[in-house]
Amino acid sequence: MTKTYFFSVRKHAHDIELYRNRVYNTMADMESGEIPMDGEKFDRLYEFYHGPLEELYEKMFDSRDGVTVQLTGKQIALAKQIVLWASETRAASCISRGRYDLLQYC
Repeated sequence: MTKTYFFSVRKHAHDIELYRNRVYNTMADMESGEIPMDGEKFDRLYEFYHGPLEELYEKMFDSRDGVTVQLTGKQIALAKQIVLWASETRAASCISRGRYDLLQYC
């Protein structure tokens, strides 16, 4: 039996979705020429998007109570990295716009 860890869907599902959307948009921007195409990076993003990231995203819908979901060790590690990235991204956005009052919500 695989050991699982609880993850708060209610608190962090939006972080997973933000990251997933950012990866998708980066690939779309490369395909459209909005940003320079980097074939190697695109391939890595594509494999990640359709592999571990998609599995984690779909796992958010497995929550029986809408509050928590159980993740494997690899999934919880990825989820924690994404939550940290989302917080840092939001904080950087607030700082760049001079909205220091909103940092407490990042």
